[in-house]
Amino acid sequence: MRVDPVKLRHLIAVADGGSFAKAADALGISQPAISKSVRTLEDVVGTRLFERGRAGARSTRHGELLVAHARAILAEYGLAAAELHALGKADTPQVAIGVSLSLAQTLLPRAIARFRRRWPEPTLSVEVGLSAPLLDGLLKGDLDLVLSAPDDGLAIDERLSRAFLLKERDALVVGATHPLLQEDEISVAQLLEYPWIVPRHSGRLDRIHALFARQHLPPPAYILRSESADLARGLLREEPFICLIGEGVLRSELLAGDLAILPDLGFTSSRAAYLFTRRSTRIRAPARNLSAVLQNVAKELI
Repeated sequence: MRVDPVKLRHLIAVADGGSFAKAADALGISQPAISKSVRTLEDVVGTRLFERGRAGARSTRHGELLVAHARAILAEYGLAAAELHALGKADTPQVAIGVSLSLAQTLLPRAIARFRRRWPEPTLSVEVGLSAPLLDGLLKGDLDLVLSAPDDGLAIDERLSRAFLLKERDALVVGATHPLLQEDEISVAQLLEYPWIVPRHSGRLDRIHALFARQHLPPPAYILRSESADLARGLLREEPFICLIGEGVLRSELLAGDLAILPDLGFTSSRAAYLFTRRSTRIRAPARNLSAVLQNVAKELI
């Protein structure tokens, strides 16, 4: 018996609906098409599958048996289709990218847009995070590329290679209504009057302490340490916090005028941002193409 999934679906619809008319309505096709499918199946098996009457259509014993097998057959068809779809997705070129928060808002979006116009097929996945865990993920093979500007104190594993992209600059950021913005001149001592927020896993806190010490001043009385850029945005808008952070992390708010940058006063510095890859692994074509796009876009941003 040749299996026709369409006719089996029609058979099941009649059994479930109890009539040819209800089966036609459920499937959105004509009743004659349903009747033709059932007649064809009855010709193949050589017996009636439904008892037809005013009350509708009731499955015969042969019909019940074939309906049960039809359900199993269509379930297997569905499973096969799902597995083939998953296999097709697995064969699709993929690039896993790790990126720091600031580069995720500046360099990467422009690069992805340009990459997709040229190579729309590869699937991209992006993990935003800190340099250390991202580079660890690169070493483990979970990521193909990492874009990051690590602090000077972070040791880079010799199994990784890096290509310079651009310089990232830190800045002292405050809310647009911060009292210090009303001052004609700002001294380091005045910064002690306000709370600070600083990323936890960075050398910025050491830099803050060192600069105040050089001025023979104590460190700020209140320093909140957090990696959350969303928390920094909220605090800077609501309270007179001062945040030492990469400009790119809060770039959209700075451009919109919601936040502002204080004079340098010796706190700010710049760090090199790199494109990291594994030395031991030959980079695949999609990742290699994306790397080239990233480096070209970085040159435009310098």
